[in-house]
Amino acid sequence: MTFGEICNYFLYALSGFFFGIFASRYSILAAIKIVANVKEQGVFSGVLGSFLQVVFIAVAFFIFPVWFITRTQVGGFFYYAVLVYFFNKGYRTYIQNR
Repeated sequence: MTFGEICNYFLYALSGFFFGIFASRYSILAAIKIVANVKEQGVFSGVLGSFLQVVFIAVAFFIFPVWFITRTQVGGFFYYAVLVYFFNKGYRTYIQNR
């Protein structure tokens, strides 16, 4: 393995980390809004009223990781690991502080 390959893997991992941090933060905000709308308006109306948040969560958890992994497995792995870890941690903290 050459120095250039090591640098590429490091940069892929770093990009996956930062994309994961961004996606986890906004996924938590989207999930909070969806839950609030569902409690306020009911299941069907709440989900329809939060359509953009549902789309963002679908993109963050399913569509973007599939696309990212086809480009770089290292970046995709770091993205998904960071996304799931920080989403779980952040949402759990939100629920405990309510």
